[in-house]
Amino acid sequence: MEHTDKQFDLELSILRTKLSQMGDMAMAQLDQALGCLSEHDVHGARVIIEHDINVNRMDIDLEEMCLQLLALHQPVAGDLRLITAVMKITTELERIGDRVVNICEAVHDRDERDPVTSHAEVSQMGALALAMVRGSLTAFSRADSSVAQRVFEKDNEFDALYCAVFAKLTSSAKAPDRVAHDTKLAFLSKDLNEISEHATNIAELVMFMVDGKEISHMDMHERRATR
Repeated sequence: MEHTDKQFDLELSILRTKLSQMGDMAMAQLDQALGCLSEHDVHGARVIIEHDINVNRMDIDLEEMCLQLLALHQPVAGDLRLITAVMKITTELERIGDRVVNICEAVHDRDERDPVTSHAEVSQMGALALAMVRGSLTAFSRADSSVAQRVFEKDNEFDALYCAVFAKLTSSAKAPDRVAHDTKLAFLSKDLNEISEHATNIAELVMFMVDGKEISHMDMHERRATR
């Protein structure tokens, strides 16, 4: 029985490591995509798109690993919450990867004469979304709900910035000479907003994993009190 417990602990440790590796990969691709957007690096963006399959493969591998752990060990309490959280976090990371591909496609499609990254606030959104992803993954690796709480604080900051930027872009896009430029920025803003939402979802899953709190099922008043 002792051997079985040690083996299970080892498998859980491997699971955490693999999830962290997937997170590092998704975060690196997001960071690189934002750099490609800033520098109009079409080749770099194309490479990131090609490498997205690696994130998808890790998503599948981790899901299979989680299902095996559930079937073979029938975990309870904290171990069950860890495995459940990992299964959901891999989905969030895979979806972040999809949004990164959208950003890279914007780099590939845009006209070099059209400086879609000239809007400073959109660049600020990108940096903030990246910080949120990094924070949520740090919260997971440390199993630290206080770090997850700071992601929620950044989410409030992001939401305020996104609302202001999106309203400005949709208004200015009505001008004929700005339609193409501001429409592209608006789509990029939406992709960054989705990434921030996935980062927040990961932070909520960390809260569940560490404290057993199902924040996503709370009503608005309870969520605000928790955050």
